[in-house]
Amino acid sequence: IERGMNGSSYSPPAAKGNVFLDVGADDFAASFIEQLYADGITAGCGNNHYCPADSVTRAQMAVFLLRAKHGSGYSPPAATGVFNDVDLSHWAVHWIEQLAAEGITAGCGNGNYCPTEPVTRAQMAVFLERGMNGSAYSPPAATGNAFLDVGAQDFAASFIEQLYADGITAGCGNNNYCPDADVS
Repeated sequence: IERGMNGSSYSPPAAKGNVFLDVGADDFAASFIEQLYADGITAGCGNNHYCPADSVTRAQMAVFLLRAKHGSGYSPPAATGVFNDVDLSHWAVHWIEQLAAEGITAGCGNGNYCPTEPVTRAQMAVFLERGMNGSAYSPPAATGNAFLDVGAQDFAASFIEQLYADGITAGCGNNNYCPDADVS
């Protein structure tokens, strides 16, 4: 998210290790985690913890993406009941519906959003590229040459390859992207 907001070469300040009790200064992605906090995109998972090993849900991602796009003070408009599986009392209903209103998501199918489901790395590629470039954005056709585990015809392949071309991801290691892995 930070590289999407600030450019592919962005590197946040060095982590101090004093923001979340479960994220030390030397932990993987600590500087990005602390910058997400400083930018008001996340407050962690509660009790001064970030829970870096937990999967990010689709509801949480709606909040992250819209705060990244509109700023930490952004408050979405009132929800009206767009998705069958997101009750108007759901904690993130306003965020979820605004993400759909902006064309960043159409949900998970059959009129649902699947708010408690984890976001996969493939879904994240689509969310990020549409969040950065607009709902009508269509990346160039995939070649299938960027990662060993992403074929040209795979779901989100063109978005994954564009995320790579933008310098936002290098994959998950060994020339793979791990498209079905959960975002944490």
